Amino acid sequence: MTKADTAPDDLDWTGERYLPRIGGSIELEHLHRYYLALEFAKDRRVLDIASGEGYGSAILATAARSVVGVDISAEAVAHANAKYRRDNLEFRTGSCAAIPLPDGSIDVAISFETIEHHAEHHEMMRELRRVLVPGGLLVISSPDRLHYSDVPGIQNPYHVKELYREEFEALLGQYFAAHRMMAQRVAYGSMIVPERGEHGFRHFEREERTMRTSPAIPRPQYLIAVASDGPLPPTVGGLMEQPVYESDAVRTLAEEVSRREQAAAQAAAARIGSLSDTLAERDARIAVLSDSVAERDARIERIERTLGERELVLATLDARSTEQAEAAR
Repeated sequence: MTKADTAPDDLDWTGERYLPRIGGSIELEHLHRYYLALEFAKDRRVLDIASGEGYGSAILATAARSVVGVDISAEAVAHANAKYRRDNLEFRTGSCAAIPLPDGSIDVAISFETIEHHAEHHEMMRELRRVLVPGGLLVISSPDRLHYSDVPGIQNPYHVKELYREEFEALLGQYFAAHRMMAQRVAYGSMIVPERGEHGFRHFEREERTMRTSPAIPRPQYLIAVASDGPLPPTVGGLMEQPVYESDAVRTLAEEVSRREQAAAQAAAARIGSLSDTLAERDARIAVLSDSVAERDARIERIERTLGERELVLATLDARSTEQAEAAR
């Protein structure tokens, strides 16, 4: 049975638990780890501790014999069991310090985005050792406190106890005889990778709902060869990094934004000019109307003055007529 395509992705995005609908760098960070872990999960019994929404456990289940996702959130566990349905996949409620599995029942334990969210590091390690078979494998991530928090000067409110590299390695060394460290960072740059040999490179490429992997870069634009009549020297690959804002995509986007801003500014200037012309025409009309009003007021004043003079004449005539009538008596 496969994943239920109609299952709703109804968990709320809090900024802490990754959800498949969230894109950007956080998507690259989380998915890359799980697809890398597929290399270790093939045909194995796998524990995904702090499985969250369940997407990572579902990825592991495509290659593993069986996968158990364990999370402290009953809501997340219920959601994952409803959304991701496979015969070899199940989700259980539990914590890092109390994993609900028998002793020696797991071949591979996956712990991504877990250890920094609590302070029970030794309890977690003891539990992982308990559920792992002798010689079992732990694949675990941890932010490097120096470069994750100290250097950039940020503080993740969801992180309880971050470890420096030395602390992380010391913790692993206390519970496991051997470990090899890998480093991860989202970057933009140019890759040069050997096409053959045991160089340990894997290219991950997402294609709709599947992930394709290859031991070399697919569709290379350039080929670089090292040739000799004698023994060839060892060849290594690498990444030449640049700031992401220097990438063609970002620069093209910035140019498009600048073009649109200029167009908007020109349109605004044209609109302002049009409005200024309209205001000027209105002011001119107001001036004409003001002159008309002034002329009307002047005419009214002249009429009122004329009427006043006439009233004065009439009053004088009335007074004279009254005087003459009284004299005639």
